[in-house]
Amino acid sequence: MTPLYAELNRWMSLPFIWGETDCIMVLCDWINAVRGVDPAAADRFTYTDAGTCQRATRFFSDPVGTLDSRFQRAGIMRGNELRPGDVALIKLPDHPRPVGGIWTGKFWGCKGPDGTVTRHPSMAEVLAFWSVGYEA
Repeated sequence: MTPLYAELNRWMSLPFIWGETDCIMVLCDWINAVRGVDPAAADRFTYTDAGTCQRATRFFSDPVGTLDSRFQRAGIMRGNELRPGDVALIKLPDHPRPVGGIWTGKFWGCKGPDGTVTRHPSMAEVLAFWSVGYEA
């Protein structure tokens, strides 16, 4: 099993906890595993629901800007060509707000309330993505 698929399997075993193991925090866990830097270090454990997430991070009023600023500080830049292991902010047709996703090369993997959710690329609108530098 590749490190990328091991990470998606790890997400399956985690409960969805705002500020700890939500869809963005697990992306930051992945970045930390690949790059050795946690873009969410200052945000971890600072919110416990959607409302406190907004107050702590401003994620819902500017999701791309919120992630971009944190990722840039960690040396993670927006990508030009999507590659396996890259992370993104995506919009799913059945979800009211953007979610974090990781690209496998064939589908998007997302942390959901019930584990790991996978989506075909035709079912996800990419709002922005960042190159992690993962090499299988």
